[in-house]
Amino acid sequence: MPETKTDSLNSKIVEQVNESGKAYLTQTKLRGHTVIRIGLGNVLTTERHLADAWDLIQKTASGRGD
Repeated sequence: MPETKTDSLNSKIVEQVNESGKAYLTQTKLRGHTVIRIGLGNVLTTERHLADAWDLIQKTASGRGD
């Protein structure tokens, strides 16, 4: 996949996940490429929260987002 298409896809994933209200992601540039970020700073965050967020990201990326 061309890098510009990957950048666009990552931005779209962030947008769609945030719109779902099930997780909150941010994006940043890393070595000139758009990457997805997730904050895990809350002391109540568990491994299950991270696994659920990863599942949502994968579903969204494949077009199967909830």
